[in-house]
Amino acid sequence: MKRIRTTKTMEDIHYVRTPAGNSVLQCGDHRYLRNAAYKDKVYWKCSKWRKQCRARLITNTTSDGQTRYAVSGVHNHT
Repeated sequence: MKRIRTTKTMEDIHYVRTPAGNSVLQCGDHRYLRNAAYKDKVYWKCSKWRKQCRARLITNTTSDGQTRYAVSGVHNHT
């Protein structure tokens, strides 16, 4: 089952810096690690990916400077 949710704003997303200096994206109760970047998109994977969680998040900056995000997959943990 694949779930995709998009929004025009980033109100419920927060960027967190880890003690090691890495960027982590907090969306609700879940954290995402930066996986890759290409052009105006940044691809994030769930921080529990080693436990086979397939949830992913993509942030996209539009030409008017607005940032959107899309979540795909379902978390297999709480």
